[in-house]
Amino acid sequence: MAPLDLSGLGHVGGNLVSVAFGIGFGFLLERAGFGNARKLASQFYLNDQTVLKVMFTAIIVAMLLIYWTTGLGWLDFERIWVNPTYLWPGIIGGLLLGVGFIIGGYCPGTSIVATATLKLDGLIFFLGCLLGIFVFGETVPWYQAFWEQSGFMGRYTIPEWLGLTYGVVVFLVILMALGMFAGAEWLESLFRKEPVNPEQSPRTRRLELVGATVLLLLAAGLALFAQAVPAPARPRLLADAERKIAGRERHIEPAELLSLMHNNQVVLRKLDVRDEADYNLFHLVDATLVKPGRLEDGLVKGLPSDAIKVVMSNGEEPANDVAKELMARGVRNVYILAGGLNKWLETYGSGTVRRTTSTDPNSLQFEFPAALGAHYGVSNPDRWTTPQLAFTPKVTFDRPVIKVKGGCGGWANASRVE
Repeated sequence: MAPLDLSGLGHVGGNLVSVAFGIGFGFLLERAGFGNARKLASQFYLNDQTVLKVMFTAIIVAMLLIYWTTGLGWLDFERIWVNPTYLWPGIIGGLLLGVGFIIGGYCPGTSIVATATLKLDGLIFFLGCLLGIFVFGETVPWYQAFWEQSGFMGRYTIPEWLGLTYGVVVFLVILMALGMFAGAEWLESLFRKEPVNPEQSPRTRRLELVGATVLLLLAAGLALFAQAVPAPARPRLLADAERKIAGRERHIEPAELLSLMHNNQVVLRKLDVRDEADYNLFHLVDATLVKPGRLEDGLVKGLPSDAIKVVMSNGEEPANDVAKELMARGVRNVYILAGGLNKWLETYGSGTVRRTTSTDPNSLQFEFPAALGAHYGVSNPDRWTTPQLAFTPKVTFDRPVIKVKGGCGGWANASRVE
């Protein structure tokens, strides 16, 4: 069975689906008691673990649905947005969110639920969130470099971290969740003044055991029979990369690269894939040397997702190969310098560098008196004195946008989607 495709709904249909899910999610949060600040804050006082139980139940059920439908071929896992890991910003942001949660009694998402049910404290917290968003937007240049790059690990998942299959990790998470549920009830029995579930019937207990058993069986089946869940993504990404490169959709002219170098609103990464001798002889300012055929995972994961990556070589062939590999690994915003550095030098090096007799498009066709790297003026042409050449723009600036999510974390934990 082919993966489910909802693209036919269009923009309006997609928005209606989002609104319907949002209303349903908010309704369920309110029914679970998440519109009550006392109930939410009780989580931190260990006498009411409803927040942990409800949210973790939602997480593990969604997790099982995602991986089973992917394993059955109904869902393409690689089309699901996975937040890139920004380790230190995530830790600091989590601490700030936790402090705000316990002081105010709400997280951003639950404050909207409380506001919808006409609770004054929820409205005040919600207005505070709006003020915080405004202040954050006005001050973000002060710490943008830390926010976007500190501890950046790319799309880094628990299976990658542990070196285990997705199915095994799902099974372990289910075991952890069941242990946490049992531990939560034990904590409630210690810290609550009144008994927890004083009239819980044997039937309720049996239903809980049945539910736990079903979860374990589904997770065990996933671990045994669907271990390579996300594997089909690479062939699709590779085919897409080959199509775009063959159609020259990702080849940008030297003039466009120069405009990007002079655009302080763009995060730009220049990847030079030539041999070290040519790189030492001459390279563009701030270009990173990448050894062809040896793309280390650390380099790939260290590329900011919203940065424009331009791959370059003397000609185009080696750059095409590296760009294709990056795109097949899921790296976004990858482009290639059209004509390579030979065309760059031909365009901007007139009168300052001399051609060699070489006709090999993949060798450096210009002479340099010394290996000065980026210390030649042509490595970073002056924006005011260099003629502004016309070009057909290829870079689409598909920077991630902030998409608001509901629930605990809400706006403060907005995801970035492309």
